[in-house]
Amino acid sequence: MGLHQKSTRTTATKDFLGVLPDGILSKIISRLTLKEAVRTSILSKSWRAIWTSHPCLLFDSASILGNKIHSKSMSCCFGEPDRQLQRLHFVEKVDHLMHQRRRGLRIDSLAIHFHLGKEFASHISEWIECAFAKGAEIIDLDLSESCSFKVDNVPLAEFERYTFSCSLLASPNVRCTLKHLRLTCCNFDSVPTPGSLASLTTAELRDVNISDQQLENFLLTCLRLENLSLLACTNLVKLKFSCPKFRLKILSIQNCPRLDSIELGPESLTTFEYTGELATFSFKYAPRLTDMYLSFTGHNRQDGVSSALSRFACDIPHLRTLNLVSVLGMKTPELPDKVLNFTNVQELILTVFPFHDEDKFDWIIYVLKTFTSLRSLQLNLFSPSYIRKSNISPRQLPECTHRHLTKLEINGFYGSPHEIELLEYLLDNLVELGVLFINPCRKIYKRFNRWDSEVASNSHKIRPEVVEWIHDNVSPTIQLHVL
Repeated sequence: MGLHQKSTRTTATKDFLGVLPDGILSKIISRLTLKEAVRTSILSKSWRAIWTSHPCLLFDSASILGNKIHSKSMSCCFGEPDRQLQRLHFVEKVDHLMHQRRRGLRIDSLAIHFHLGKEFASHISEWIECAFAKGAEIIDLDLSESCSFKVDNVPLAEFERYTFSCSLLASPNVRCTLKHLRLTCCNFDSVPTPGSLASLTTAELRDVNISDQQLENFLLTCLRLENLSLLACTNLVKLKFSCPKFRLKILSIQNCPRLDSIELGPESLTTFEYTGELATFSFKYAPRLTDMYLSFTGHNRQDGVSSALSRFACDIPHLRTLNLVSVLGMKTPELPDKVLNFTNVQELILTVFPFHDEDKFDWIIYVLKTFTSLRSLQLNLFSPSYIRKSNISPRQLPECTHRHLTKLEINGFYGSPHEIELLEYLLDNLVELGVLFINPCRKIYKRFNRWDSEVASNSHKIRPEVVEWIHDNVSPTIQLHVL
């Protein structure tokens, strides 16, 4: 083979990447991580700027600095001088990448996960404005310490947070395309320009310094917002969502410690999830609320459980599904003496933590008597790993026949005597039961109908003799599933 012929073949091999259609190139790039996409610039001259067509920008410690927070190389916490050098290096690299990305096509999402504060406000705002101008639908800003460094619980001296302003997303010359906004560990400044964020449908604010008035102003800027999550927002005190202009369908509030009262609404609201201390709730502006999750914390958690099983179910006429977590057990709930009748609730999910062997079962008797239209009952039991050796005689429980409940699911069932007694009582009284699930693994509710289950192991298995007892005592007319 001659020298000219060999050179021609080598050149053709090198340049074949450059003749691929733009559509194919874009699809190839979009399937790579941002870090991998940037590396393709060395493949060919024509590929030097191809990575700028990558639609999803994720800037974090791993992709920009090569650091993995929990790797062995990060086992020692950085001192503040070293952290500041890391921040400067991170910002310099992202500035360079965003400068190149301005020449690229549309940006679908921008995620910044790094511990940055007020000092770098101009850089962060410029990145957000660039993504917004390129049509971004997702902005995800996590400026918490834990996403960049191993937290050593040492207070950071004079570290001022970045302030996010809605004005960044309200340019009169750019059509708003933002659909999802997630902010973590920053301050918040809303601009009361009604309808300026008309495309936004989902927002999550975690550890954000935002006041009641700022939140209301923000909601007025995004009148199509359907899903709102507020987590660990310490400045919220009295919340009102009853404005008829709001279009919220799903509202989640978790661990906002100063929260005193919540006026639920608007009429479009269908799902409400709450974790925190018992607050004053008003449901009169939420007539379509059908699904509710409640997990009360603090010294008045039992009062919260009592309210959920009595007043709440009565105050919400269209409530269909109630998911309730009871911490510190259900031994002594303050339930009404008068038997109520909730004909609305059709699905009840109870998490009992812990489920002790001396439990009197008053709560399950109350449930069977009160929730007369119940179709499905899920019990998530967290029994202690030990059983007290107390001489507890068999419980003398009243008959509470339930004629509508057809599905029963019990998770965290190991086969302890008090668990068997509970199951036996339910089998005697659920006369229309058609499906029974028994699972030794515990289920833990996360958010928005997502669950975590323990991984099955030898310690999470029901003893063979208990499995045999279950099969002997469950009617053959019931579909039995023992996992």
